[in-house]
Amino acid sequence: MNSQETPKPTESVLVVDDDPIFCELLVSDLMLRGVKIFSAFAIEDAREVIKKHHFDVVILDNHLPDGQGTDLLPDLQQMELPPYVMMVSADDQLNSISNSFSQGVHDYIVKPVSVELLWEKIRNLLTFKRTSLDLANKYQLLQQLLSEKAQEESLAQHVYQNMANSQCDLPDFAAVRSRPMTNFSGDTIFSPPNPSGKIQLILADAMGHGLAAAICIIPIVTTAKAMANKGKTIDEIFHEINRKLYTEIPDDRFVALLGIEICPYSSTVTIVNAGLPDVLCCCKQGEVKRFRSKAMPLGIMEPGEFSIQPEQIPLEEIQQLALYTDGIIEQTNPAGEAYSSARLISQAEQLAGNDESLIHIMDDCLQFAEGNAIEDDITLCVINGEALRSQLQTRTEEEPVSFGEIDYQFCIRGKVIASLDVLNQAMNIMQNSGLPRDLCQKAFTVLAELINNALDHGILHLDSNLKNDFEGFATYLALREERLSSLTNNDQLTIQIYTNSTTFIKISVEDSGSGFALPDSSADQQGLSGRGLGLVQAMSQSVERNARGNRTTISIARN
Repeated sequence: MNSQETPKPTESVLVVDDDPIFCELLVSDLMLRGVKIFSAFAIEDAREVIKKHHFDVVILDNHLPDGQGTDLLPDLQQMELPPYVMMVSADDQLNSISNSFSQGVHDYIVKPVSVELLWEKIRNLLTFKRTSLDLANKYQLLQQLLSEKAQEESLAQHVYQNMANSQCDLPDFAAVRSRPMTNFSGDTIFSPPNPSGKIQLILADAMGHGLAAAICIIPIVTTAKAMANKGKTIDEIFHEINRKLYTEIPDDRFVALLGIEICPYSSTVTIVNAGLPDVLCCCKQGEVKRFRSKAMPLGIMEPGEFSIQPEQIPLEEIQQLALYTDGIIEQTNPAGEAYSSARLISQAEQLAGNDESLIHIMDDCLQFAEGNAIEDDITLCVINGEALRSQLQTRTEEEPVSFGEIDYQFCIRGKVIASLDVLNQAMNIMQNSGLPRDLCQKAFTVLAELINNALDHGILHLDSNLKNDFEGFATYLALREERLSSLTNNDQLTIQIYTNSTTFIKISVEDSGSGFALPDSSADQQGLSGRGLGLVQAMSQSVERNARGNRTTISIARN
C-alpha cells in the first residue's frame, strides 16, 4: 500500500488512553484520513466497546485508571479476528517494552509521539492486517482446492485400480516389480483371459507421468479385455487398441505397448513390440536374444497406416523372458549417469549365467540410483520358462462323471453374418454343457480360424496375401468392411458341432462361396497370414475338405 492509498471504509481503530487531549487529537486526525475510529478511557470501557464492534488496530496505553493496558490483551486475543495492537506509553523502560512484546503487542511507541509517525505505524499495521487476511483467505481456498483434488484423485485412483491395475491377475510364472513416479502410474501389465486357451500378457507405458498418463491406460485395458474375450489374437488386439487410442486420446499423447502371446498348441511365444525397449530372452543355450521394437507406439498413426511385425520363438528355447519399460534404463544416479540398456543387458547376462532370476535387475537399478528419486514409472516383468512349461502341462481338468451328446447345427444368411457373433454362440453351448475347459479352448481356436477363413476367403473372396504386406493390411481391412456391407441372402455360413464324449469334438464349417485352397502348411510363421491354419493342422486329429473346397471338417481330441 503506497502513501497515497487511503484505508478501506471497513477498517477501524480503537484508541484506549486516559489522556482526553491525545484521544481527541488522534480521533480527529484519523477521521480526516477516512478511518473509522472509537475511543475508550479505561479497560472496562474498552471491554464493552469490543463486545459490540470489530477492530483492525488497537492503540493502547499501558497505564490506565483501572489497570495495566496489557490486561486487555487476553480479551483482544480472544476476538474472532484478533486486531493488531500498538502500545503507546510514556514508559520507556526496556523491561516494560520487552514484556509488552512477549504478551502479544505488535508495535511499541514512546510518548510524546508525532501524530504523523503514529499514522505511518497505524497504516503499516492496517496493511499487515489486510495482507494477513488475504493470505488466510488464500490459504483457506488452497486447502479447499487441495481437499477437492484429493477427493478427485481418490475417485480416479479407485477407478484406475479397478480397471487398469490387474497385476494380481497375472499367471504364476510371471514375476513383476514396479516403482511408480507418482501416485498414478503410466505403466501397467495385465493378462486378459482368452477363451482360446492362449495366454496373453500386455505391458503398456503411456507417455508422461501421473494421472494424465494413467488415464490413457484405461482404454487399453478395457479394449484388450473385450477383444481377448472374443478370442482375438495379439496382433488383432494391437490394431484395435491403436484405433481406439487414435480416436480417443489427445494428439500429443501415445502409448508404447508390448504383447506376449503364449500358444500351448503350437508351443510358441509370439512377441509384438511397439515402442518399448528390447525384450530379452535368455535361452537354454546361454544366448540372450533381443526382440526390438518393430512398430510405432500406439495412438500416433491412423488405423489404416498402422502396422506391426510379430516375431515368434519356440517355447522350449525360453529360460527367462524379460519385459520392461524405459523408466528402468533412463533412471539416473547422483552423478547424472543413466542406468542404460548396456548395463541392463550386462546384468541380465550375469544373472542368467548364475541361474538367477532377471527380476533382480530391479535391485541393481535401485542400487545404481543411490537414493535418487524415481524419474519415470518403472515396470519389470520376468517370465520363467520352466514354470511356464510346467503350468501348460498341468492345465487339464477332471472329466465330468457322465456326458450325453451334442449335435448342434445352425445356418445364418445375409447381412446378419456381419453382426452375429456365431463363435461365442457356439462357445456358450460347449462351455455350459460341462465339456472340459482345455477341450473347449482348443475347439474355440479351431472354430475361430475356420469361421474367419470361411467368411473372409470363401464368402468375401479376400486375398490373405494382402496381410503379409504391411501396407496391404489396411487395404485388406477396408475391403473386408466394404464387402461385409454388401452381403445378400445368397451368402450363407453353416456350422455343425458334434460330440458324445468329453474326449473329442467334431467341427464342420461350410460356406456358400466357390471354395478356396488351403495354403501350404509351411506358411511363414512370422507373417500376418498362414499362422492360424498351420495351428489348426497342429491341433487337429484329422482335417477333411470336400472336393469343392467350401466345407472343412475337423476332429479335435483332448490332450
